[in-house]
Amino acid sequence: MKEQELLFLGLLQGGPKHGYQLRKLIQEISATFTGIKTDSIYYPLKKMLKDGLVTQKQAKEGRRPQKYIYAITEKGKNEFRKLLSKNLFSVERPYFSIDLSLYFLNFIPEELRNRYLRIRLKFLNRLKKSLHTLKNALPADSALGHLAILEHNQELLAAEIAFTTRLAVS
Repeated sequence: MKEQELLFLGLLQGGPKHGYQLRKLIQEISATFTGIKTDSIYYPLKKMLKDGLVTQKQAKEGRRPQKYIYAITEKGKNEFRKLLSKNLFSVERPYFSIDLSLYFLNFIPEELRNRYLRIRLKFLNRLKKSLHTLKNALPADSALGHLAILEHNQELLAAEIAFTTRLAVS
């Protein structure tokens, strides 16, 4: 829940937003930059509203249905800074879903193992190309965070490609 709070409060740092805007931004960020899954945006917003981290105002434009606009409070800004620093200073051993398969590699024939690893390399190289394209498509005035995330992912991917290449050959 704390990562979700960090995400919501971070998005509201850029100014008030209504639920649909938040949902759209979260989908874009989750698809591109994080693995955070958010089934509902309104449950976390209600909790943050109750905790005094955000405010909610009703707004209506013309004949459109009424919507709620959320804004971060001073308490929310303080909580955001606290959550951001806690997240930045949290260093944990990374776990990758591939590790479980690596553990059991000795249970499949070497020829099949190497074929699977070569197929994985193809997927990793496609992802590498996709990240390169995404990075090149970023506007020149993109936020430092967007560029940092893409570069971080590119470096992790390069290490994964190098490791998988060595494993497929051995």
